[in-house]
Amino acid sequence: MKFIFLIVIVCALTFPSVRITLAALLEGSSNYLYESARQDKSFLPYWLKKVRND
Repeated sequence: MKFIFLIVIVCALTFPSVRITLAALLEGSSNYLYESARQDKSFLPYWLKKVRND
């Protein structure tokens, strides 16, 4: 099953539209992660403080 899944992924990456879509998704998620790290929203103390304040 894992081998078939790997073959499907490799075949899908041969299409340029799939690669462009994947690159756009990765870029968007990386931008979100960078922004949340800059604002300390991804760290546990931020959320604990937010829960205590509410």
